[in-house]
Amino acid sequence: MRLLIPYSLALLLLCIGSVVGANTLIVGNKYEGTVSFIDLENGEEIKRQETGGSPHELILSPDKSKVVVVSYLEDGYVGEELNVFDVQTGKRTKVIDISPHMGPHGIMWLGDSENLIVTTEETHDVIKVNVVSGKVLSSVSTDQIGSHLLALSPDNKTAYVTSRGSDTFSVIDTENMKLKSTLPAGDGPEAVWVSPDGKELWIGNNRSKNIFIYDTDTMKKIDTIDVGYLPIRIQFHPNGEQVAVADLQGNRVVIYDAAKRKELKSIDLQAAAAREPASLLFSPDGKFLFVGSQRDGKVVEIDTGEWSIKRIFRAGQGSDGLGWSPVKVQP
Repeated sequence: MRLLIPYSLALLLLCIGSVVGANTLIVGNKYEGTVSFIDLENGEEIKRQETGGSPHELILSPDKSKVVVVSYLEDGYVGEELNVFDVQTGKRTKVIDISPHMGPHGIMWLGDSENLIVTTEETHDVIKVNVVSGKVLSSVSTDQIGSHLLALSPDNKTAYVTSRGSDTFSVIDTENMKLKSTLPAGDGPEAVWVSPDGKELWIGNNRSKNIFIYDTDTMKKIDTIDVGYLPIRIQFHPNGEQVAVADLQGNRVVIYDAAKRKELKSIDLQAAAAREPASLLFSPDGKFLFVGSQRDGKVVEIDTGEWSIKRIFRAGQGSDGLGWSPVKVQP
């Protein structure tokens, strides 16, 4: 069942939306090479700063004071850098040169350390980077085509990397940066996420339009959900009971019961004039789900108690990677 909200109501919600608190939402605007800093108390974009080219994904530091943004690739450009911003000031404080590794995309912070793990798609590898020193510490080759996104186990010791061009995913030991195994996925695997208890790995396959579920202990496939659409992103609710999936071409977010693998709700984003949803981000308390609309330069805020649209935030063109911080950005 799809949730329909009149466009007039969506516009009203832009003005009178619910108050989340004095927190900051950070958005990578991949079509214009900028990063937006949005005050979640009033829903306003406080700053928009230039970053490196094609900022598809980003990640917050453990203390949420810094955000690191990739410079991926696009026509005529291949990124070789990571850009570090201070959340409070919105200023870029460092540019990390990762060459000869190229095309960074998927990015995660390794626990409470100073280190990141990043897929570098153009050079078919995964790198570990120290943000303080600005140095690449180590790398491991996936030897696969299109190593795009990654997810981490709860203990941060294992990374799972999807490779769209090879129809595989790689299992990597993040402590020693060693490739443990390469396993088959569906056609065009991209979305990847690990359940909060670490027991299940969910992989979205773009071309075969299904989701594969693996047992992380045995690395055996235990289930398949034939969704019938392109599941561009997957993310578990912090409670582990629901899973959000972005339907890129259907302009909606679909919520599943994680245990039963059954659809609970379909949220129509076209009601808020927000098309081509890609990125998903739950607030730490699980009360809100943020969805990037890359077609329309917006972020949609969804109340997870009702699974209903509450507010729509304006960002830049190609709103994609999302991050949340309790640090208030200064005007």
